[in-house]
Amino acid sequence: AFSRTMSFGGGLEPTYEMPESHLEPLSSSSAVQQMLSQDMLPRRPPQRMVILFHGLFKALAILVYVLSGFLFSGSYVLTFVVVTILSAVDFWTVKNVSGRLLVGMRWWNFIDENGESQWRFESFEEQRFVHPTDSNTFWLVLFVTPVVWLLLAVGALFTLRFMWLLLIVVALTCNMINVVGYAKCKKDARKKLKTLGGNVLSRGMEMGAYYLGRGGQRGSG
Repeated sequence: AFSRTMSFGGGLEPTYEMPESHLEPLSSSSAVQQMLSQDMLPRRPPQRMVILFHGLFKALAILVYVLSGFLFSGSYVLTFVVVTILSAVDFWTVKNVSGRLLVGMRWWNFIDENGESQWRFESFEEQRFVHPTDSNTFWLVLFVTPVVWLLLAVGALFTLRFMWLLLIVVALTCNMINVVGYAKCKKDARKKLKTLGGNVLSRGMEMGAYYLGRGGQRGSG
């Protein structure tokens, strides 16, 4: 039980008991932090270096593919190796670095003991300020890159360059895994924030009703 003492002008100090369950959710600093608006959180400038690396390896992979005839004299094997390495580095960078720093999100996937694929998500965007430039650039680059690879795939298909189409599929897969992962992570973050908001609101109403009830009892006494 939670004991609280209130002092009045006449020196009377009534003591009443209140269950901890009524106060615990509202006294939790983590819950309060998560309900703070972006305007109340510490602001910072855009993270331009992180933005640069968020798009750098994507752009390099596309440029190497498009300019393979100039860079590697059209060598398919060399182009395949370089584009695959750049796509893999980009996948790791977006999954583990730029997503966490630019939009406050992380995701990972693993196979459990039953052989089933499991997704796990983390979101910190409600606990710190996310600059609009960081967020907008992150999502724009994330979604535009697969579109570019799809257009290149259409071109390879129409020109019957099926070996090059295989390379495009590899690069596109690396990009699409991050798209799916972060889309799921964003959906999960919104769901958690909505649930948290409903819980805090309901607890606040319970607290208000409790104090109103106690005030009415003291007034009638």
